[in-house]
Amino acid sequence: MGSIEQTVHTWIGEQTLWITGLVLVFVFRRFIESAVSGFLVFVGNDYNADDIVYINGRPGRIVRVGFTKTVFFLYNVRNNIYTGEAYIAGGSKLVVQNSALMEMQIEKPLENVDLSRYILDAPKQDQRNHEK
Repeated sequence: MGSIEQTVHTWIGEQTLWITGLVLVFVFRRFIESAVSGFLVFVGNDYNADDIVYINGRPGRIVRVGFTKTVFFLYNVRNNIYTGEAYIAGGSKLVVQNSALMEMQIEKPLENVDLSRYILDAPKQDQRNHEK
């Protein structure tokens, strides 16, 4: 009887370790996902400090890309009522967890592209029209 009791006790102990490990994985899953996505943003080259971006259509600048969070300065743009020129009238600081960057609409404008190489030559006029 003692050996069966010992076997059952050992089996329950082993299963308890597995169950405890599984529970810890589920508990820390969000932390692990956040750490991995934060690391990928930190190491990647998609977002860098001093990049100009548009977040939900609002202009801003990336101030800092950290391991777990990214800091933005967002600008309030106003128009001068007399001249119509745009100017920056303050702004706000936005801190976002790196894991939440995927869910945000962030646009990074491209540098000016030289379109002159794509201008087509003016169509040549038909020689018959000139001969008349």
